[in-house]
Amino acid sequence: MTQAAPIAGRTTAGAAWLIASRFLARLIDFASLLLLANYLVPQDFGLVAIAMTLVRIVEAIFELPVGQVLVRAEAISRPMLETAFTLSVIRSAVLAVGLALLAIPFGYFYGDPRLVPLICFIALAPALRGLVSPKMAQYAKDISFHRDLIIEVGGRGCAFVAAAACAILTRSYWAIAAGTVVAPAFMVLASYWFAPFRPRFGLGRWREFADLLGWTTAAQAVTAINWQIDRLVLGFTVSRAQLGTFSLASDLASLPDQAVLKPTIRPLLAAFSLVRHDPERLREAYLRTTSTIVSAVLPVLVAISILAQPIVAFALGPKWQPASPLLQWLVLAMIPTLFAAALAPLAMALGQTAIFFRQSLCELCIKVPATILGALYFGVAGAIAARAGSSLVMGIVSAAYVRSLIGVPLGVQLVRPWRAFVASAAMAALLLALRPWLQTLTGFDRGLGLVGVGAGGMMLYLVVLMLVWHASGRPRGIETVAADRFHRLVSRRMRGVA
Repeated sequence: MTQAAPIAGRTTAGAAWLIASRFLARLIDFASLLLLANYLVPQDFGLVAIAMTLVRIVEAIFELPVGQVLVRAEAISRPMLETAFTLSVIRSAVLAVGLALLAIPFGYFYGDPRLVPLICFIALAPALRGLVSPKMAQYAKDISFHRDLIIEVGGRGCAFVAAAACAILTRSYWAIAAGTVVAPAFMVLASYWFAPFRPRFGLGRWREFADLLGWTTAAQAVTAINWQIDRLVLGFTVSRAQLGTFSLASDLASLPDQAVLKPTIRPLLAAFSLVRHDPERLREAYLRTTSTIVSAVLPVLVAISILAQPIVAFALGPKWQPASPLLQWLVLAMIPTLFAAALAPLAMALGQTAIFFRQSLCELCIKVPATILGALYFGVAGAIAARAGSSLVMGIVSAAYVRSLIGVPLGVQLVRPWRAFVASAAMAALLLALRPWLQTLTGFDRGLGLVGVGAGGMMLYLVVLMLVWHASGRPRGIETVAADRFHRLVSRRMRGVA
């Protein structure tokens, strides 16, 4: 157990840096979204949503997780970096050319010629993302991510400036596209500043990448369809304005996932890899990680769902009010994914990447027909119901995969974060009681009310969480970390006073 503390500490610190960077980046994204929502109309968001659907699908299909291969390696050599760089350049070139070729038939398919130049321009974003310095993987391997904060936040800041300037000057959907491309351009340049690498082509270590790339590429092709199927179908069944409203609500709902869940994958891959040969420590690390994720994200999702109407009314204005019920249900549909968030790094650490394809194929068989039927007969509501249903089923399927990998029963996986459920229920009761009062407020008073009610709800959540933790015998978990850090802070303050 002597090695567990350093690993746990490094993982926690790494996750904290990534979460901080993603949180600040998503905060900038949120500000950008608010600005764009005030200058543009739902139809603009609908048009970009259709273009982004194709771009995201093609990007996901051609995504090469070369960084994950480097992190899993015993040591990162120059030939491995050259192979990773060469694969990334090939991927970027194929992606950009492929999207340019697909733009014309895609625009014709949707009956909107504006999609052609829009897709060709937005295609620069995923092409640039693949050109980040491969030496950044060494920092990920060392679970050191403070540079990511500067790169991520700097890129989002530049994107905000570009989108804001374009929106104010043109009031056009090109403002969204401008921000989409500027961010990765800055991030590529910054990555070479922090991790200098003289590019050189070579595929000498191809075999070390082949297995992971093969299975993950196959899985990503299926996952891409699962991810974008609702927007693809809704592009035919509803108006551009309705699609834009759904797209904006979906982007808002995904902010907690982007800010908290996604950043945890990289340090978890390194941490699980370090203990993968110790089954007992690996099981405990997985359960503690899942409990921490649920404890951190569940109250945020519940709060956003309950306060969706006043949030949309204050932040976006009356023209976006139809987005509030969509946001309310979309965030709830994300809850089952919390229990499967750590499966990906666990499977990669154990070298069981074939699970990704089977998992994605299972989701495809459930989500695609459900979304098509739901959207055809019930429009946006049917698409949301399909997303929620497939999310619930895939949560159970993912828990079954975890059991097969490390032997943790499904019941244990679901019950482990029970303290977060109790605390979230207490918070939900308070927010539901205060919501009618919030809905009577207008303007700046509504904003102050949202801040006060949200802060009060989160404070109640933390208090109940700590009380339940103490009453249950103070088991090791996120509460332990919080209590230890609080005690250390108080001790330092007391020594300072003395």
